[in-house]
Amino acid sequence: MPKIIVDDDKCTGCGTCVDVCPSGVFELNDATGKTSRVNEDECIECLACVDQCPETAIEVQGD
Repeated sequence: MPKIIVDDDKCTGCGTCVDVCPSGVFELNDATGKTSRVNEDECIECLACVDQCPETAIEVQGD
């Protein structure tokens, strides 16, 4: 299973990762306004989140 790392210092909560992820791995946390990983086990390692994040706040590490 891939490990998804979100740099909370870089994340602005723009929601791009939520919009581009075909597996629904992400959602925005209402309390922090930042990205949360909710279905990390569903990640298919397409790297859409990494490629589209305007703040380069996401990294996916494979097995």
